[in-house]
Amino acid sequence: MAKDDYFVLVYKLLRYLYRCLKQGIPVDWNLVSPSSRDFPVNQEYFTYLLSHLLEDGYIEGIAEVQKVGRSVQFKETDGLRITPAGIAYLQENSIMKKVEKALGPAGEIADLLISNLK
Repeated sequence: MAKDDYFVLVYKLLRYLYRCLKQGIPVDWNLVSPSSRDFPVNQEYFTYLLSHLLEDGYIEGIAEVQKVGRSVQFKETDGLRITPAGIAYLQENSIMKKVEKALGPAGEIADLLISNLK
């Protein structure tokens, strides 16, 4: 799987958010932003990813804001978090299991980054 594959990005983001939730650490937007090491995609693709995760009920704490003449942007409301539906999707979805298996140690990047924040 390519590092910019939609499901790879979904897995990495949801895994990171779940670790933040469990460890009581706030989400670092510098780690989950387009053109970063873990999310090597453009702003439009990253916005697409967030929009669909929000619409599908897998994340919460952000709202879409459309500005005239600009693309959709996000505003934090209560802080970006994974939802119980997002946790279930991460743990039970067959595609997420395939991504987890394919990524191996690369899927642990979010864990390592969180460890460095402590």
